[in-house]
Parts: sequence; structure tokens; C-alpha cells
Amino acid sequence: MDIADTTYLLNSFIEAFARVTSYALTDREKESVVRGFRQFHQRLERISSSTSLRQLAIESKKRQEDTAKCHHEGKSCPQNAIRGFIKAFTVGYAVKYGLDTVPHVISLRVFTQPSLLLRAISRDTLSFASFLSAVIGSYKAFLCAMRRIHGGKGNDYTNALVAGMLSGLVAIKLDRNRSRRAAITLYMVSRALQYGCVWLFNRWDARRQLKEDNIRGKAMKRAHSELTMASPAGRSADLRMSAAGTRAGPSGRDKWSPETDEKGKEAKREGGGQEASRHVTRFIRNHAPTALLSVSVAVIVLTLVFHTDVIPRGYMNFLSRTAGYERFYPRKAPIALKTIAYDIRRSYESGNSLNSKVPHGVTTKEHISTIPIARDIIGALDDSIRHDFTACGIFHPKTSSCRMGMLSTALHCFPIALKVYTPLNAAVLVLFKRGLFLKDPRGMLLKLVKSSVRSSIFFTLLVTGIINGACGMRQLLGRETYFGYLASGLLSGLSVLVEAPSRRVELAMYCFLRALESGWDVGVKLKWWANVRHGEVALFSAAMGVLMTIYQNDPTTIGLTYHSVLTRIFGRN
Repeated sequence: MDIADTTYLLNSFIEAFARVTSYALTDREKESVVRGFRQFHQRLERISSSTSLRQLAIESKKRQEDTAKCHHEGKSCPQNAIRGFIKAFTVGYAVKYGLDTVPHVISLRVFTQPSLLLRAISRDTLSFASFLSAVIGSYKAFLCAMRRIHGGKGNDYTNALVAGMLSGLVAIKLDRNRSRRAAITLYMVSRALQYGCVWLFNRWDARRQLKEDNIRGKAMKRAHSELTMASPAGRSADLRMSAAGTRAGPSGRDKWSPETDEKGKEAKREGGGQEASRHVTRFIRNHAPTALLSVSVAVIVLTLVFHTDVIPRGYMNFLSRTAGYERFYPRKAPIALKTIAYDIRRSYESGNSLNSKVPHGVTTKEHISTIPIARDIIGALDDSIRHDFTACGIFHPKTSSCRMGMLSTALHCFPIALKVYTPLNAAVLVLFKRGLFLKDPRGMLLKLVKSSVRSSIFFTLLVTGIINGACGMRQLLGRETYFGYLASGLLSGLSVLVEAPSRRVELAMYCFLRALESGWDVGVKLKWWANVRHGEVALFSAAMGVLMTIYQNDPTTIGLTYHSVLTRIFGRN
């Protein structure tokens, strides 16, 4: 083979390589690749008349002009979708693999068992990466298709809604892990509800402001017209009275007429409506996260006590560890809670809610031993202590005093919360605030300590309020009631006021997610509704449609942190 044939083959290889890699590069990156190859290509121009690389650059520019109706500047529509698939699959696979291997690295097991690194390359990792790439790539493809169908006219509300729903339908079943799929669906539904409500509230507030402006403009126009119709003498007298801040006497007042009376009533109604809407707006802006968290905590408390079996095991273990019940009932916390629910139901069924009290002359251990399901927790109870109520004996078995039980819960919970929040806040500082830390390390470290202590106090108050707040309600009401647990949940949710206002929304959404899951499972258990086959597919599809519509058209509705995450995942489309 002569030099000309070899050069031709090499040139063809370069052309093929450039075309393949162009699907994973933007036009700006593609131009840098073309420039890199151009130096080598100039050496081949003497014996080859091919200008494929230059032609590739020309075609790239032409495709950019042809797709002006889309907003992914620098990439054609097919390239935009393919690049989304490739990047999402790579990132998803790397993240999932990292999450699977990091615990082995931290525990140093990877040095004694290197096969753990290969074990993380599993079907589950591939499933998650496929799901993530399908969500992002198909959304980009469907969005471009919808824009082409509409010819680039109008806004992207319909385009993003349809594209988001279709991508959700395509992708969700690719994740074969059912529990993770349910968790992702619940998370997306909660975020869609959050930002959907914020979007609706902003639209309502904007219309309210516009209505107030119109009413104010009409009032000013009416006052101007009445002033113009008045005589010069009357105008000067009105001006003098308004300047002096006095009212005209009986002789100076306007004569009554149905028209003036109706105008006064209308002005009063309009003023009252405006004031009420302002109060509603102020309350929603300032207190909606606190109210949402309180209601969510109340739902969680009622579920924990009266429907313990629907709580996921992992979440139950987390709650029992942080509340300190692992030291009393190792791996038996669900049985302890079921004992309380059994005793309350037994007292209500007997028609006497005071039956949940421990009888006089009987110790708490002797009384609880009469409950059939409590056999496994009898050993944790003291033989000589007597509590007023059965639930008090379960919640603080080592002391009969509810106050001492509250103190014991708080002292146990605070160090655990501090161990959780300090690394979490440190990770946020390293990942998102490195620049500020390098500029002012001492100040940022002080903020880290303050934030960790504040969050730990919030969590301690929340857990203590949930557990020992019910004790306070029993002492206040003199009996065991469902309302006591509801009230303790609502009141303990107010502990979020200790936290910084910027964190209250995220805490409320986390609790709302758990409350949503618990409430649904309780409804299924009580047969209020039933699980629908492929229901998670429909929910995920609807949530994707809502989120993508807001992200594409009203990005300011979404919080800054969450919006930056969505931008990194979905890009600017």
C-alpha cells in the first residue's frame, strides 16, 4: 500500500472519529477539537484533497442555524438528546458506584476484600444509571420534538409539560429497585406539590396586586373627577378642611343619597377584602413552612403510635436510635409502640378512657404484663416503679417523673443530633461555600458551629416534644386520648422556629414527604383507598410534567439551591 492510500485511510479515520465524538460535544468544544486536528490535517493536504473536518465545522454551523427555534444554542436537536443520554448515564453510574463503594473504603474493608470494588459494578448500578439517562435524554428529545411540532411559537408551558410527562412514563420503570423507585416518586411528587403551590400562590398574589392597583387607580380617578366638578369655593374649603384634619359640621356635610351610601359600603368592602388578602399573603409567606411541618409531624406521630406496622423498618430504627429507645428496648421499639396503641384501644373499647391508667397498688410492670403483645419488653421495666399511665411507663421506664423523662430524652438526643448535623453542615461548606471559607475561614467555622448547634437544638426539641409532649397532655387532661398525641405533634412542630428561616422549608418538605408516605399507607391499611397498579408511573409522570413546566418557564419559582441542581442535571434547554 502506498503512502497516498495510507494517508487516505488515516484521513477517513480522523473524519469518522470526529463525527462520532461530535455527538457528545457542544459546537464550541467541537471547534476546539477541529482546531486540534487541523494542524495534523494540514500535513495531509498535500496528498489528499479531502476537507472533511472543515466540512464538519460548516455542517455544525448550519445545524445551529437550522435549530434556532430551540434554545440549546450550539447543539443540534439529536446531538442535544444524545449528549444528555451519555452524560447522564456516565454521571449516574459514577455516583451510584461511588455510593456503593465509599462505605467499604471508610471501613477499610476494601483493602482486605478488593473484590468489593468489582461487586459494586452490579445490575442495580446499571439500572439506576439507565433510569437517570432515560429521564434526561428523553426529556430533551421530547422537548425538541414538541417545539418542532409547534414551530417554535408561543411559550414552553405545553411543550415542557408534555415532554416531562412522556419522559417520566419512559424512564421510571427502568429502575428495577422498587423501594428506591417509590422513594424517588414520593420525592418528586412532594417537590411538584411544593413548587406548584408556590407558582399558584405567586400568580394569585400578582393578580391581587394588580386588582389593588386598579382599585387604587379608580379611586384616584373618582376623587379627581369629583374635585373637578366641585366649585372653586368648595374646592378651597375642602382643601382647608383636609389640611386641618377636621370634619365639616352638619351644615357642611354632603346630603345623604342612596348613591353616596352605596359608594361608602363598596369602599368599605373593597378595603376589608384588600386587608384580608394582605394578611393571608403575609401569613403564607412567613408561617406556611412552620404550619406544614407541624401538621406533618402530627401525622407522623399518630402513625407511629397507632399504625406502627406501616412505618418502614429503616425509618423506625432511625427514630428509635435518636430517641434513645434502643437502650431500653433493643430492636423492640415497634412492640413498645404497639403496646401503647393496644392499651389505648382497649380503654376506648371498654367505654372508659381512664382504664389506661395504672391501678393503685400495682406497679407498671405488673400492669403491662397483662397486655399479651408486651411480653418481649417486660424485661426493660423496673419491678418497683409505678407510673400514672401505661404510655408513661413505656416512654420513660426508668423514672416515674415525666419531667425527668423529658430531661433524659433531651440529654440523650442532643449529642446524637450534633454528630449528624456537624458532618452534614461541613459537607455543605466544602461543596458549596469553598470560596467563602477561603476568604474568611474563622468566620465560616463559627457559622458552622452555630448552625450545627442550632439544628441540634431543633431536633432535640422536636423529639422531646413528640415523646414527652404526650405525657404533658395526659397530665393536663387526666386521661389518655387521641387528641393528646395530635396536639403534641402540632406543638412539637413549632420547634422549627429555632432554625434559620432559610432551612424551614427544607425541613418541612422532608417531614411532609414522610407524612405523605405514612398517610397513604394508613389509608391503604384502613381500606380508604387502594394501591393502583402502575400508580407510581402515573404519579412520577405528572410530577415530572409539573416540575419541568415550572423549571422551563418560571425558574425563579424554584429555590436557588434546588434550581442549581436541576440546571446541572437537565442543563439549559
